[in-house]
Parts: sequence; structure tokens; C-alpha cells
Amino acid sequence: MNTQQRLDLLKSMRHTGHGGGLIRMHRAMRIEHFSRTRWTWIIGLPLLCNLVTLKLLPNITGLWFALTRWSIALTGGIADVSALRVQQGWMRPLALPWLELSSSTPSFWQCWGNALAALLLLLLSFVISQERMPARYLLRLLAIIQGCSCLYFCVMPAAFSHSLSDYHHSCLEFVLALLLLVPWIHALTFYILDKPTWHKLLLTLFSMGYLCVEAPLHYFAAALALHFGSLLFMPLIFILGSLMVEVMMLIALYGWVMSWACRPTDSAGLAGVGMGEP
Repeated sequence: MNTQQRLDLLKSMRHTGHGGGLIRMHRAMRIEHFSRTRWTWIIGLPLLCNLVTLKLLPNITGLWFALTRWSIALTGGIADVSALRVQQGWMRPLALPWLELSSSTPSFWQCWGNALAALLLLLLSFVISQERMPARYLLRLLAIIQGCSCLYFCVMPAAFSHSLSDYHHSCLEFVLALLLLVPWIHALTFYILDKPTWHKLLLTLFSMGYLCVEAPLHYFAAALALHFGSLLFMPLIFILGSLMVEVMMLIALYGWVMSWACRPTDSAGLAGVGMGEP
């Protein structure tokens, strides 16, 4: 056996198990091979989505006005909506819905009643069994947020400078920013994978379509909760019931599209380093 044959034998032994089977490379050790076509999709598709979104911004805000007016009519004209002209950096001026709806500061008994409810939730979190640990953490989070809100409004209620209309308008601005960020988030988390192109297109289309339709309905419902409740609930709704709802739904859509069965379009993208894999 010459030297080259010995080297080949040693290399083959590196990937042979004690039972004679092949030791496959762990998926964490793999690298993706990106062709120019894949780089075009990874960079070009988000850029195209941003350009289309910027072009359709007047239509998107027009849809938000229509859905907000429909929601107001559905609730018996409890509020009114006007247009607030805004301009962010280099973007052209836009008119966003400005909801004419008020919310009162909490009363003395409302603050203490919610403080007692927060304390009960905190105590309940220690009673729940260890097997339901996520529920325990959720109850504690609710209790901490609402307890801090009660303390704030008990000590200095007049210092709270945020109105219901400001909250509604700010959340819609956040969604506009998210519409521009979603394609780039997908580029980093989904477009880099060896998935069919139509999967990538549908994921971004579903996500952005969801944001466009859901945002005005979601934040009008949140505004109603603040109107019939009080500003005491704004911190809780802002932290857990605002942008987090959109983010969780985007994650759900990502998981749904990721579960679709498909055949890899680029077999080279699954090749291992230093060894060939079937």
C-alpha cells in the first residue's frame, strides 16, 4: 500500500463509526453555498418590496382610513377620525388617521381595585404548579406591569402626558416602519434558506397583507378598551397588546410557511464541508 492509499484510508476512517457506518456531519457544521441568483433574491426581493410599499403608501393609509371609519360606524359613531399630516425623514408627507376619542384618568377606587387584582395575580402565580411555569411567568408579568401603572397613577396622575389619540397614532407609525422592515427580516431568516421562490414571495405577501388589514382594526379595538376603561390600562396594552401582537402573528406565519413541504432547489446548498453527503 503506497502513501496515497494510506492517506485515503485514513480520511475514510475519520468518517467511519465503530460499527462501520458513516458518520454524517452535524447540520450545525454545514455551510450554505450562495450563488449569484440566491444573492439576487436575498437582496433584490426586500428592496423591491420596499419600493412597492413606498409607492403604495397612499393606498395603504387610505385603506386604514376606510377601516377606521367602518369601525366607528359599527360602534355607533362613538368616535371621529381626522387626518394628521406627518413626514418621517426622506419620506414624502403622509396623512395618517387621527382618532378623536378620549380616555379619562383612573379614579381612586379604580387604582386601588386594580392594585388588589394585580396582587392577587401575583399570589396566584405562586400557587400554580411548576408544570405550568409559562403561566406563572405570564401572571407575574401582568401583575408587575399593572401594579407599576397603579402606583404611578396613585402618586402622580397629572404627570402622564400620553393621550389615547397619541397612542393610536404612534402605533400606526410603528406598523408603517414594520412594513418596511418585514422584507429584510425575511431576507435574513427565510430567503437565505433553500426554499422555493414562491414560498418566499407568499410569506412576505401574507405578512404585509396581514399588517395592512389588521393594524387599524387592532388599534381601534385597543382605543375602545382605553376609552371604556381608563389610561390606567395604557402601559399594559402598549407593552403586551400592541406591537407584540403583530410580531407574534408574523412569527406564526413564518412557522406556517416553513412547515410547507418542498423539494430543495439547490442541492449544493446542503453540501457538507470536507466530505460529501448523499
